[in-house]
Parts: sequence; structure tokens; C-alpha cells
Amino acid sequence: MNGAPTTPLSACGIGEALVALKARGLDRAPMTQALTAEGMRRRAQQFSPQRRALLVEVLRAQCGPQPHEEQLALLERLAQPDSVTVTAGHQLVTAVGPLYVHAKIAETQALAEHWTQQGIPTVPVFWMATEDHDLEEIRRVFWRGRAVGVWAQPAKPLRSGCVPSERAARAIQEWREQAALPEPVRAAAERSEAVYRASETLADATRELIGLMHPGVLVLDASDARLKASAAELWEDEIRNQTLFATREVASTPWGAAEPPVPFRPSALFALDVQGGRYRLDRREDGTWVRSDGTPLGRDADVAAWARQHPEQVSPNALLRPVYQEWILPNAAYTGGAGELAYAYQLAPYFARTAMEHGVWRLRHSGAWWPAAAVKAREGLRQLAESGEAVPPAWCGPWNPADFRNQLMEWLGAPDREARPVTEALESLVRQTYAQPGLERSVDSWMQRIAREEDRMRERLRREYTRREAVQIRRLDLLSSLLLPAGILQERIWTHLDVVEHGGPDAVQEYLRAYRESPHWDAPAWWEFS
Repeated sequence: MNGAPTTPLSACGIGEALVALKARGLDRAPMTQALTAEGMRRRAQQFSPQRRALLVEVLRAQCGPQPHEEQLALLERLAQPDSVTVTAGHQLVTAVGPLYVHAKIAETQALAEHWTQQGIPTVPVFWMATEDHDLEEIRRVFWRGRAVGVWAQPAKPLRSGCVPSERAARAIQEWREQAALPEPVRAAAERSEAVYRASETLADATRELIGLMHPGVLVLDASDARLKASAAELWEDEIRNQTLFATREVASTPWGAAEPPVPFRPSALFALDVQGGRYRLDRREDGTWVRSDGTPLGRDADVAAWARQHPEQVSPNALLRPVYQEWILPNAAYTGGAGELAYAYQLAPYFARTAMEHGVWRLRHSGAWWPAAAVKAREGLRQLAESGEAVPPAWCGPWNPADFRNQLMEWLGAPDREARPVTEALESLVRQTYAQPGLERSVDSWMQRIAREEDRMRERLRREYTRREAVQIRRLDLLSSLLLPAGILQERIWTHLDVVEHGGPDAVQEYLRAYRESPHWDAPAWWEFS
């Protein structure tokens, strides 16, 4: 398989919101700057030996009783005092999620390999968002651009890492048994199902699945009680001083009159319970705290004491989570989508106020995987373009199939659906001939009937062109179904199940290998794989 960047991401209509935010001042924030060897060395020096030793200990335990050679090598590298991490993260999506999840993991691994070769020991880390509680987003299995399996929400809302993995296994099994699947898809589905059945929770299963597909990356579940305890100073500051909330005015400036992606609250914390629940903590104007289920928690000193005694029950919200990430990792860079980066950039004033060390935030690359059928269809449309009749779209970013279909019909000579040349030609003659007092309504009604008849005739003519040019239309429809399934960018809805269907059982690893082998990591780009 081949893969290469083809177009700057900014030329594809992706990341425009991020560009706008930078233009309003965020381009000057340290977190938006490019990676440098000097900055990475400084980040390593600033990370204490105690935190490093704890991180290695936790990750070693999370690799399981029999870590493979690549994991052991990465743990050894991380233990070096001059090493840093580069990180990507995601929710615990059933059956390991859409292609862009794997692409950003592969990019993170490639970034680590690049800097390690430059003399900076760099370790790739995948951050599992095990404390997220939006189960509606993660409980579906996708194939061919649609949900083919779904598991039922627990009776009591749980954080995702605590959901029994048996639910995902049953959803995959029911889909397998009800559908006639191509052999590579069936085999891939069975492998995922087997991992879910052998695991207790979604967190356990996701760690295993990511490890199988990405053996060159360390997978971190930051809900570990030891890591939470090491951040006691962070929790104490948020409880007693609400430092993050105090930056809200400055941090919201780049959004103008609009609310920033993550609303600022006096409390940026949640509480976890042993049953898997997650409850927002609210700090009232009178200085008292209450849990979202109504449980009173006392005043600042009471909540601070609870956090010290039960650090495993403390959970940061979406805005404080990147701060916790920088606290427990010697992180040089986080790679994410425009949405992730937009809310992370809300932290620029916080980092400035606290002088806390941190890495940079990078916009991930995007791209599409081109099966052989898509390559053939595109070549046919390119030949039409070379004949001088058409200029196809760049096939990157959110292009609109309906708009291109209309353009294609026009290039093929079909009449415009909105044009009414006969009606327009007749109207002046009719109104000139019959413009008599008392006949206005009759003339208007007559012209409306003529317009309706012409609309019907032009639609018949367009259908005739569609029938005559069926090959070109089929090519466009095929490209739409493969590159924009359900009208969504392929990378956001295709899974490894689609890749093996079109490329065979080894296609996923070939896709990841092709992605990692490129040296182009400085500026985000649109990629093509075939």
C-alpha cells in the first residue's frame, strides 16, 4: 500500500475554525508553536524523576503480565531522564472506532520515531478516555457507513471504562449472525468479539485491541489511583482557588461573543463512585459544594480533604483533563482534531498564569483510503476532465456530492434544473399580447402552468441525460459512497472492518505502515492511501 500527503489541510476546508482562533491571538501562545529539539529537551528536564518513575511503573503494570518486546523497549526508553512523550487520545469506541483514530495513533508513533532518530528519546502514548460518560457516542459498531450493531445503555449511567465488555461482544455477535459478511470482515469482527468476551470492561478490551493493532504505542488509562494521587496539588488548587475558572474572561476572548467550546464553571471536577457512576461537582456562590445527584459536600476545606483521602474518585472535566495530562506525562506534543485543539487552546491563559510546563498542541493529518474501485472511478472522471469538459473536485475535505453531480450534469450538456428558457421567451410575448385590464390574473395563471410544464419537461430531459451518461453517474455515486459514506468524511465513519473488506486481512497493518513511513510531520496535510 502507498500513502502520501497530497494537499495542505487548510486547502481542504478542514481546521478553518482553528485557523480563525490562531488569527485572533492564539498563534502567539507557546502551546501552538512547532516542536523543536530544544523545547523537547527542556520538557524532559522539567519532569521530576519521581513522576517519571511512577509513570513507568503504572504503564508497566497496564501492559499486563506478559508485555511484548516493543512495549518493553518503550518502557525502557521512557525511563531515561532525557525522554519525552507524544500523545493522542480518544473515547472507548466499540470495535476500536473510525479510521482517523488509528491514523492519529500511527501519526503519533511516526512522530516519536522521527524525533528518536534525531536524538530525542520519544515515546508514543495513547490516552484512553475511560472516564467519559457519553455512552451514546460509543455504543455502535459501524460498517459500510452505517451502524450495524448497537449495545443497550446500562440501566444506571456509567463512565465508559466501567461498562461490561460483554455488551459490545453481544452487539458484534448479533450483527455477525444476522448478516452475510465477506470473509475478511467476518474474521476481523470475530477477533474483536473474542477480545471483548475475554475482558471485563470496555477499558480492558480497548487496551487489548489498541495493543494488538498498534504494538508500537503505550496505552495509558490515567484513571489509575496512583496517578490521581500524584496530582493532589492540582486538585487542591482547583478546589480552593478555582484557578481555571479565574482565567475565563481572558480565555474566552478569541471566541468573541460566542461561548468557547467548553463552558467555564467554578468547578472543573467530577466525582467517581465504586459502582462506575460519574457526578459533576458544583461550587455554589455561597462557597458550598454539591454533587449533581444532590449530595451536599460541604465547603472548600471539606472537598479538599475528600480529594486527598480519595484521589481515585477525583475526575477532571474536558478542560482540566489536558492539564492533568501534562501533569503526569513529560509531554512534548498532543496530536488531535480541530475540536480537541480548540478547547485545549482555552488553557493558554491558565498555563501563563500558573507557569505550568506543557507540550505543544498539533492539528492531526486527515485523509482517505482509496480502494481499487475508487481509483478506477476517479480515473474515468479525470479522463472526462482532460477532454476539456469538466474539472472534478480535489477529492479532499468536505466536498459536496450533490453539487458535483449538478456540475457533472452541466458538463455533460444536461439543462439546468432551475432554468426556464421557454417560459422566459414566451412571457414577454404573452404579456405584450394580452396585457389588458382584467386579464392580469388569467395571464399570471397561464404563465405558471407553462412554467410547471417546462419544469416537468426539463426533468425528463435531465433523466435522459442521466440514462445516457450512466457510466459517469455511477462513477460519481461510487466515489460518494466510498469517500463520503452517509455524507460524512470517510475517516470519521469507516472502520478497520471496511479496510479489510476492500483490501484483505492485512490491509489495516499495511495502511498504518504506509502512514508511519512518511517524513512529513511539520504541517497538517490531506493524505491519500491506495
